[in-house]
Amino acid sequence: MAQGHASYMNACDFATQLRAQRISRNEYAAFLSMMYPCVVGFNRALILSIAKVDHVRHSKFVRALAEQLNEEQAHNQMWRTAMELFGIDHTAVYLDFRSYVESIPREELDRRTAGVLAALTRDPSNVTPGFFTDAPFPEPVVAICHHLWTSASCESVHYWEHFASQSGIEMVIFDVVSATVLPGVVDNPLLDLGPASTQWWREHGRLASDPASLKSDEEKHLELARIALNRSDSAKAHRDSIVRRTEDTMRLFAATLVSQSTAGKTFPIDRYLA
Repeated sequence: MAQGHASYMNACDFATQLRAQRISRNEYAAFLSMMYPCVVGFNRALILSIAKVDHVRHSKFVRALAEQLNEEQAHNQMWRTAMELFGIDHTAVYLDFRSYVESIPREELDRRTAGVLAALTRDPSNVTPGFFTDAPFPEPVVAICHHLWTSASCESVHYWEHFASQSGIEMVIFDVVSATVLPGVVDNPLLDLGPASTQWWREHGRLASDPASLKSDEEKHLELARIALNRSDSAKAHRDSIVRRTEDTMRLFAATLVSQSTAGKTFPIDRYLA
């Protein structure tokens, strides 16, 4: 499933333009800004979900999750550093996103998110279905953040459904970063502003020119996920619901990149540039 969604993302207009190094500096700054809620939202979901794990019977697994959390915190800072290099006020981006989400009642967020997911299930290219029409960010970005926070904290969603969903996102990221983002950004005079501007991408993908490099944090996370899911009897018992939720999550995530071409033309990036 991850390979299928990654292929769809790599074939979208924004990815094609980025891979060909035809994205302008402002368009790239808008991309970094619009995806920032997903970056920190992923980490927030990881934090929330750890509370679902029995820390007594599964103490070793909790330690592994804690290590991943520490790495994700560092990755969040890498993204913020890249934003700063492009003159983006990441604090303003974050506060605007949080202010928007917190202005909507929980039940309404549930309804709108379900609407976005249903629209994308019918037509993956429908990235503006009109459920978050007043959002300053692409609708799929808002929807996937709420979707993840819900699965991380809602007792009706089994832990392994959420864990597999976040792992599915990581699988997709590794493919898209390796195939599209690294070729489009590294050594691009407009977008490569030095090691700090590409560090997040290098931690989440692999350059074709460097196949012998050490495993990235992302590859280690994927290995942990495969081992954990395959060893867990509880995960096996919830296989069908895990597959359904993971595909829903990857469908939403794929739409966040597809939406960049449309949203990039209207996103108020000047508001966030120093």
